Amino acid sequence: MIIKYNVNIIILIKYFILIIIILTFSSCTINNKHNKYYYFNRCNYFVKWKKFFSYNSGILDIINNDKYIIIAKYNGLIQVIDVNHGRKIWSRNFFYYIHHKLLNNLKLIKVFLIKNSIYLFTNKAEIYTINVNCGVLMWHTTTVMPITSKLLLVNHLLIVYSNNILQAINENNGTTKWITSFYSNTVSLHNIITPAAFFGIVVVFSSNGIISAISLDQGNIIWQRYIAIDKDKLVNMICNQVEPIIINNIIYSININNNLIALNLYSGKILWLIKIYIISNLLYYNNNIYCIDNQYNLISINMFNGDIIWLKKKINLYHITVFLMYKNYLIIGNSCGFIYIFNISKNSLVHYMKIKNFNINKISLLKKNNFLVSFNNEIMSIIINFKY
Repeated sequence: MIIKYNVNIIILIKYFILIIIILTFSSCTINNKHNKYYYFNRCNYFVKWKKFFSYNSGILDIINNDKYIIIAKYNGLIQVIDVNHGRKIWSRNFFYYIHHKLLNNLKLIKVFLIKNSIYLFTNKAEIYTINVNCGVLMWHTTTVMPITSKLLLVNHLLIVYSNNILQAINENNGTTKWITSFYSNTVSLHNIITPAAFFGIVVVFSSNGIISAISLDQGNIIWQRYIAIDKDKLVNMICNQVEPIIINNIIYSININNNLIALNLYSGKILWLIKIYIISNLLYYNNNIYCIDNQYNLISINMFNGDIIWLKKKINLYHITVFLMYKNYLIIGNSCGFIYIFNISKNSLVHYMKIKNFNINKISLLKKNNFLVSFNNEIMSIIINFKY
């Protein structure tokens, strides 16, 4: 009887341990593979998604490439996560690493992942350049002023804009190659620009109405002018929200009225203008420009003459937060947690799904058919198998 009693105790202990293990692996952690959902629709599309990672407050941005997910906090803490397995590779607070103490008035304002380097920009006009594979600080330097635009990497030069000054920095050692100042007759608290580059020319759109073309090699201004549609009427460029694109020597951007405008790259001459109020970024595919207007219509525009090819109505595109292109599909997210998939070749909405009741902050491509979706405090991995 004693032996039988002891055997039962051992069996109970084993079952107890097994239950603890199951509960442990069932908790919400990075790469939470148990939390999967599957959806089949009539359009022959297969979709599955899973909870990938949860994070707390204080997040500046979440960026990624096909290997890594970077989570950056305002206080200088950087976490690097492996895309394939969801494991944290390394984590470090670079403010503390450099200054050997935490500074209350020092914070990150922008973070970029280009090739194998992470670029951290602070409110003190500092740049921390970090190797994404191992977390080693490669170099640390300062700019003229804190960055106020997107970072460009062209021909091994980092193009940084700050307070009407464009600065070219060597990506290998942080040395400055050239600095160019822009004329400004206005003072704006939102003087934010988005530079774009094409064939050795950097084009700068400023919120004070000036467009400049700069030589990438020397930093000299090739042309610089105001953009005017009517006589004595200044059209200010507002590219802090909509990023311009340059295709075949033509610049596509929006003006202060959110109208689409096409300019010649080498002269700045206006080629055409469409008076539609654009609320999304601009996407390019197969000689067409795609965008969403303030009436929530999906529009296809001929890139050569500005003619509207088609305008798609009756699509629930309210409160759009994400608008991106994948192959010949438009992937659109909104603040209510909906994702829409639009086939531009067939000019039809082929699928939509609701993931969460949260605002979709970003959708980015991890690898083939695998997308990273970030919400207020959660990241999810979504796999969409497009069948043609």
